[in-house]
Amino acid sequence: MIYLVTTVVLIFCSSILFIPKLKQFTQRNELASNFVLTLVATLIGVLLAIAISNYDANEKEREDLIKLLYAAEAVVKESQDYSILLLDHYQERFSDGVSKEVKTTFFDKNPLVYPEYLDALMSQHIFIKNLSQESLTELSERLIVMKRAKSIMPEQFIKSTSYVLYILEQERRYQQGEITLIELEVLLDLKEDEIDAGP
Repeated sequence: MIYLVTTVVLIFCSSILFIPKLKQFTQRNELASNFVLTLVATLIGVLLAIAISNYDANEKEREDLIKLLYAAEAVVKESQDYSILLLDHYQERFSDGVSKEVKTTFFDKNPLVYPEYLDALMSQHIFIKNLSQESLTELSERLIVMKRAKSIMPEQFIKSTSYVLYILEQERRYQQGEITLIELEVLLDLKEDEIDAGP
């Protein structure tokens, strides 16, 4: 943005030389005027080239982030599917009246699949730099909940995977320009309230 503003300022400043009242000054100092105009034209070309290059780099990063979000969604979905099957298996084998220790022991021996890939993504510069603040905050919070709930609250773990999937999907839609940042924030807040209010 700063390159475009500087370009506009340079164009405006150099256009002063074309004001009819300054025609005599320009003709008397023709060599200097030509030098200034050549210099300004060169600077404008360089600034526009930098602006275009930066835009291309940002677009490439955004496309890479979208690919990472698709991959993250697939990993979390696999984790969720396996965790649901494991919880169903546990509920078939044990009644609701079993002790907390039995449940903890079962899930210690048969751990739910935590999506480690997300932890790896959260440490990548491209991911944290380009992700929206809202999604980054919500993901960080939910990953902490998932780590704690993994062996003692499998139901909470599965609910959190649902929310993480939703975050990733909405962030991807935002990065693709389908929704605005404000819409993203509203959607995440509504979904979080819905999940937290659930049984």
